[in-house]
Amino acid sequence: MKIVFLSTGRALRPALVNDLRASLDLQESDEIGVVSWQRPRAPLPVKRHLVVGPHLRIAGTLATVQRVQRRPEPGTATPDSQPADRVDPASDGTQEADPTTHLTHLPVYHPRRIRQAIAWRLRRLRRSALDSGRLVEIRAHPRFRRSRSQTPPGVSLGFATSCLRARKVHEMTRDADLVIALDAASHRGAWTLSRKVPGPDVVIGIPAAQRILARRETSTPG
Repeated sequence: MKIVFLSTGRALRPALVNDLRASLDLQESDEIGVVSWQRPRAPLPVKRHLVVGPHLRIAGTLATVQRVQRRPEPGTATPDSQPADRVDPASDGTQEADPTTHLTHLPVYHPRRIRQAIAWRLRRLRRSALDSGRLVEIRAHPRFRRSRSQTPPGVSLGFATSCLRARKVHEMTRDADLVIALDAASHRGAWTLSRKVPGPDVVIGIPAAQRILARRETSTPG
């Protein structure tokens, strides 16, 4: 028997796959495939694993990334021009400047001072909105809840679109006997595959899969 799991969560680990195999009472000869949105932290004990989610790879080490800084403003001191005795050996090399003193020497309408003033006002508006009960009233309003329910979630829609377009996912599910959606964000992808790829049984959750497997065992002669 071939089973394919659909998952969009970050909890994909070898122990989880073993627990799923034990919950479904699978045999060693049964093959398991996984279509996930996130990359696992360790290789999974499965026959095939496809990752359809977006990923960002940055070449170089963390130190290389940290050396990429904005060009200094004219008249400001660079890290190379500062005295060496100002660096604290116990620190991690980063320092937080005091926003009330490090821009006072600049003109009033300097771009850096304008950005600082805008950020300060945005923080003040955010705190006032959270402190007042107006934000809670807006979220509890029926119109807001109706519009939020009609808006498709990003991960669910992205996973379903990737499953719809990926030819390798179609090939894996076409050869499978059972396709199981493990989390809520993968339900739309399971529904898309059930409409796109004929053949396998597509269910949501482990209890539904257990009922399908029990029904197959009772219907099998001998």
